[in-house]
Amino acid sequence: MNVTADLKAILLDMDGVVIDSEPIHEKAQRIVFRDHDLDVPESEFPAFKGMTERMVFERILLKYGSNHHDIDALVDAKERVYRSLLDELEPVPGALEFIRRASKRYRLALTTSSIRRNQELAFRKFGLDSYFEAVVTEEDITNPKPHPQPYLVTARKLDVEPGVCLVVEDSLHGVRSAHTAGCTVAGITTSFEADLLAEAGAHLVVDTFDELSRQLAL
Repeated sequence: MNVTADLKAILLDMDGVVIDSEPIHEKAQRIVFRDHDLDVPESEFPAFKGMTERMVFERILLKYGSNHHDIDALVDAKERVYRSLLDELEPVPGALEFIRRASKRYRLALTTSSIRRNQELAFRKFGLDSYFEAVVTEEDITNPKPHPQPYLVTARKLDVEPGVCLVVEDSLHGVRSAHTAGCTVAGITTSFEADLLAEAGAHLVVDTFDELSRQLAL
């Protein structure tokens, strides 16, 4: 498909798209689960991608928690552990170069399920502030992905229609959110297989940012 026709803005997710943070989030979650006696099976972890931390712990406490667990304490503990691991954080291969190239032709925005503090830490580490005109984090919305609100809010911040936006997402929740908002969606296979991203609503699927750059003739 011709993704460049009428395209005015590119909206990127953060975790698993711009930064390779999913392994660090998972490591932090495992530490918190262990420290708080939550016996979470391996089968649960894929579902966490694209969720807010509160959504993750709501899901886990419903299935594996007990009366002595406090969701606010668990979310706070996970964020502390995650930030203690930030020295391990790296960008997704090709993401920073893609952002630099894309910013010369399109308006850029970020739409993340992470909290603003983590977004700011990532932007500071990789020098990203100057490239993004708008940022939407967990604190900016009331209905998280897969609800369309995050991408509707982002488009509104840029004062553009969702239909002229290309969203880059790695999670099924994120793809569904962007698709329902009316955006064109590029799924990148950093977290899920291509067929799952397409089934969730991705209009095109790429394995790398180099491939997406070629699609956009950047």
